[in-house]
Amino acid sequence: MRKVSKSDMLKIVQIVCTWIIIDVAANLIGLWITKHLNEAEYTYPENILNEFVMPILIQTILFAVCLSLGFVFFKKKKFVPYIFTAFQVLVFHSIFIANTAIHQGIHFISNFDDIGIRYLSYSGQYLVDVLYIYFPINGNFENNMFLPINVGTFYIHWILLNLVYYFAITWLSVKSAKFLFDTKQEIKAVIETPEVQETVEVAD
Repeated sequence: MRKVSKSDMLKIVQIVCTWIIIDVAANLIGLWITKHLNEAEYTYPENILNEFVMPILIQTILFAVCLSLGFVFFKKKKFVPYIFTAFQVLVFHSIFIANTAIHQGIHFISNFDDIGIRYLSYSGQYLVDVLYIYFPINGNFENNMFLPINVGTFYIHWILLNLVYYFAITWLSVKSAKFLFDTKQEIKAVIETPEVQETVEVAD
């Protein structure tokens, strides 16, 4: 365990804020693409709070917690932002395995009230959901049952692609935060150096 410095705290805030912006933008783009690709069958979210705000809020809180713990317990800061993705890999596959049954083939069986399904739902992304237009998930979803017919398609949509999404936006957040904030700090540092100040005074 190590003490988190003020610079580390600032870095955490910068990355989290950038992550939120990219996550919100990606989901809005996903909604926009879905609407324009299949406007006839597009349905607007019934509850913006539960279907848009709450998932992003939960995802952001988990990302911020994982990032903060990473700065506390890990020395190599380079890999710290990706702890959240690693955490999701563990949780997603635990849920998948816990609800998988093997009887004349592999089946994923659960219900909509199951905490695992609710967690996966809140971890979903509208940008990934664009694929539903071309590769829908069929199954038995009546009487609160959640039984997709094709386990492979379900795994790709609900598990794999969402994990790829988290890795991608985390990578973009780290790169964007470094470009936006580190560059600004470097410019500020150069302006405040005595040599630059003397040059400015001579020019005046």
